[in-house]
Amino acid sequence: MTTSSHNLRNSNPKKNTLKRSCQHLAQTCFTKLPSQVSKTRGSGLPFSIDNENIWFVSQLLCPVVLRNKMRGEDIRLCRCSSHSIPHVTDLEFDFLINNQISCPEQITVICVYDSSMAEDGTLREIEELYAHKNRTRNMPCIQSRLDPFRLLKYNISSADEFNDRAGSLLVYRHNVAPGMFLMYIQGKLLFANYVLNGYSTSAKDLQKQIVKTKNDYQMGYHLPSDFRVRNQNPNWTVKGHWPRYTAQFARGVTGTSKPPL
Repeated sequence: MTTSSHNLRNSNPKKNTLKRSCQHLAQTCFTKLPSQVSKTRGSGLPFSIDNENIWFVSQLLCPVVLRNKMRGEDIRLCRCSSHSIPHVTDLEFDFLINNQISCPEQITVICVYDSSMAEDGTLREIEELYAHKNRTRNMPCIQSRLDPFRLLKYNISSADEFNDRAGSLLVYRHNVAPGMFLMYIQGKLLFANYVLNGYSTSAKDLQKQIVKTKNDYQMGYHLPSDFRVRNQNPNWTVKGHWPRYTAQFARGVTGTSKPPL
């Protein structure tokens, strides 16, 4: 898929209405947060949730509930599977990534794939890790808010399904490809690569990469918002030949420039 496919579709009143409602939600949602969430968000501390507010927090933590809220549908509670990683689409992506109200240094891991991939083979071990972490949870998006990381899947082939643009947002923005992993903290992109920890896509190396990525974040390193991955053959990553364009190369914020793309 090329970035040129990310063009506006023909004008559609329903799409325009949806876009306005999304913008309104983004502008007003956090002004209506329960007081305990607002206070803890400002202090950088994790928050607690009581039964009265759990429906509201679902809109902020669960991509499915947030997506349906933006589309004007009334699905109020997280009911995501405890054994299958939730999907995130272009519609709610930026809102979910930029308005993090979970543990302040929680890493959001985006697993990128497309419909032509053997998803169960490529992501099987990561899915198993997700299932292990959430095996006793019935609302995993909410109950994982204090975890060091959370996992989301992003399908390039269908991510624009509810958006008013044709083509994947992340292909347009970062030139991502199926098989890549992205890592965010508080809206900042810190990692974008096919391989984890420089070796593989295993759950073990994922957890090692998460530790490295968190260290980068604590040192103030992150990738620029317009960072674009250079096209490479993903098969090279099996041999460890993929250039590691991660936050360690984004040290322009501290005086060292990143490598040319």
